Amino acid sequence: MKFLRIFFGFLGSMSATVFGPIWNHAKMMRAMANLLLLIALLVSSGWLLFWLGQKPAFTLNHLTVESLDGRELKHVNLPTIKTRALDQVKGNFFTIRLDQARQAFETMPWVRRASVRREWPNGIVVAIEEHQALGVWVGETPRLINTYGEVFIANMAEAEDSASLLKFSGPEGSNKDVFRKYQQLNLWFEPWQATVKSIELSSRYAWRVKLSNNLNIELGRELDERDSKQIQLSVDRLIKSWPQVQEKWGQRVDSIDLRYANGYAINIGKKL
Repeated sequence: MKFLRIFFGFLGSMSATVFGPIWNHAKMMRAMANLLLLIALLVSSGWLLFWLGQKPAFTLNHLTVESLDGRELKHVNLPTIKTRALDQVKGNFFTIRLDQARQAFETMPWVRRASVRREWPNGIVVAIEEHQALGVWVGETPRLINTYGEVFIANMAEAEDSASLLKFSGPEGSNKDVFRKYQQLNLWFEPWQATVKSIELSSRYAWRVKLSNNLNIELGRELDERDSKQIQLSVDRLIKSWPQVQEKWGQRVDSIDLRYANGYAINIGKKL
């Protein structure tokens, strides 16, 4: 019985502590006051932003376009942005969603990347990186390919000196692989002071290139690392033996076939 009296007495004291008036607990009072103050500040800030957002002074009516990478912008300017993308930008200085605005600008032709920031009190600044056209990706629908190996859609007639655009082709989705091989071959043929003018990856994953010296070269298939090493060995062999070939046939060679394990074949055109 004594134990029960002690137990119920303890429960009573705990109940009085927990369920008693809150003003009897200083720590709880301070915590409650801080919470109410925070709620009041949030509500006030939200109301203030809403009120400011309705003011005409913050309606977006000023747009600045600049380069993101320091290069001169040749295809994207203020009139084209106003015509093609600005109507997709919603909100005012406070409510505009910068990420959505960035995506809208990046859908424009010739825009590779865009960055958007607010400019007080009623403007935005759009920084643009343009695609630098390197060549044409040949397919059912020809597209342009940039200096990163990315394929993009734009008016080819707007490309600078479109007559000098290189030719790239390959299975759908292989543009990055073709671009890497293009870069690699340019390094390999540096001793000839020649660069790749066109490069093709067939559906059987065989490489064919044409160089700036008008030589056509069959490199062979590349399905694995072993094939890659064989192609490099064949090119090295060609470079080393080329002085002897020129001594015998001069400039009459118009194509070379490297698809042999221990040598290569040349095709002799008409004498110049």
